[in-house]
Amino acid sequence: MSLGSRTVLLILIALSIVVGVYEAALFGFGRAAGPSFQVVWSLIFLCLLIYWLELDAKERHISRPYEFGFLLLLFWLPYLPYYLVRTRRIRGIFWLLGFVLLFFLGYFLQWLVYVAR
Repeated sequence: MSLGSRTVLLILIALSIVVGVYEAALFGFGRAAGPSFQVVWSLIFLCLLIYWLELDAKERHISRPYEFGFLLLLFWLPYLPYYLVRTRRIRGIFWLLGFVLLFFLGYFLQWLVYVAR
């Protein structure tokens, strides 16, 4: 069974929210997520983002070389803004900001807990 790009994007959003709330809750209790947790979450986020890029490019019928997935793994950072702006024009910038917000959601929620105290 193959997942669609929309499903992978929803999984990425849901996991980002769960991890962000978990980090904020730990911060609220005076603890912090360990560095190993941060590394694992960063890797999972990156893998889901690359998988979404590959599925989205396939659904949009964009010409891709055979080793497209490996190239994404190596060059995801410069390719992501290019792809989003190329396929979605001005909305691509907002998509990029959304992905950045999802990645740093835990820090943002921790800041909100800090301000609320």
